[in-house]
Amino acid sequence: MDENNAVREELVEWITKPGNEELLETLKLMKESGSLQEDWYEGLSDDERGSIKKGQQDLKEGRSLSSKEFWEKHG
Repeated sequence: MDENNAVREELVEWITKPGNEELLETLKLMKESGSLQEDWYEGLSDDERGSIKKGQQDLKEGRSLSSKEFWEKHG
């Protein structure tokens, strides 16, 4: 399975979990507004793009915290 399919399956699982009604509503509104059709990434500065890439790399290498872990540590 390629990486895109794995990500797609992971997102579908996350979205369809019980208790994600707010997320579903947000995604529905985004879809209806057409905001998912715009290429917002193109409007970002080089610094913003670099920050996103760094975050993606951190996540890939396991350098991340769940919201719960963050608030337990910093709350």
